[in-house]
Amino acid sequence: MNPASQQVTLVVYDWLGSEPGPLAWVFPSLIAAREAVRALRNAARWLIVTGERATEILLRLDVSMLRNNGLVLAEG
Repeated sequence: MNPASQQVTLVVYDWLGSEPGPLAWVFPSLIAAREAVRALRNAARWLIVTGERATEILLRLDVSMLRNNGLVLAEG
């Protein structure tokens, strides 16, 4: 399967201005998640990880662990 068409999770864990805390959304593809993060103008730090992981990540957000396990597809 093409990685660009697999489900991914966008996680925003740092914000400009307001601080709603970490938020995560599942998207049908990496392309869709990248479009969404561009629309979130107040997202200061974010990452896109493989699979449908929103609940799992929000329960224990560990960015280093996600990077070390090779789950991060993109970040900013």
